[in-house]
Amino acid sequence: MSTVGDRQILNAARACVLAAGVHETTFNDIARRAGVSRMTLYRRYSDVGSLISELLGREFARILREHTRIAPDAPPDPRPARQRLVETVVAVVEAFQEDPLMSQVLDAEPEILTPYLFNKFGSTQQIAIDLLAHRLDAGHRDGSIRAGSVAVQAHAIVLTVQSFIVSASASGPVPADRLRAELRLILDGYLQPREP
Repeated sequence: MSTVGDRQILNAARACVLAAGVHETTFNDIARRAGVSRMTLYRRYSDVGSLISELLGREFARILREHTRIAPDAPPDPRPARQRLVETVVAVVEAFQEDPLMSQVLDAEPEILTPYLFNKFGSTQQIAIDLLAHRLDAGHRDGSIRAGSVAVQAHAIVLTVQSFIVSASASGPVPADRLRAELRLILDGYLQPREP
């Protein structure tokens, strides 16, 4: 299947989930909206859940890239690298929490996210690790982030942040913005240089 075909199908799936919800979205709906046959979908995906899982992978990557991109002509940011990293991570978490597709999935069928959390380290996590790596390295160089392995620190941040994205609804009445404020403190304290 061509890249254009994949994009059309995933866009159609996104529109269907937003319009009808996860449980009400069917292959018929997606095929009709994408302008392809149902057999085209069956050749590519085993069921609606696997299609939505692939859609989520694309959405994860999109949100990460959109909220971490630095314009080539942007003036230098004078803040310490640790502050820039923490603020960027918290902004990404907020973007995930406010994304309408993510909200639909987390409210209706959070088990779709299980492969991203338990089964294996995947391409989405690798994107996040790569985005964090040069920010951590900059913090090591300017002294605002404690010395340590970039890879280990990046993985620890990703594991922490995943819980704030996926399990936020389990926090009950605690508002999301209060949780993000706590995440900011957690990350800042974790990355702060140790006293000699």
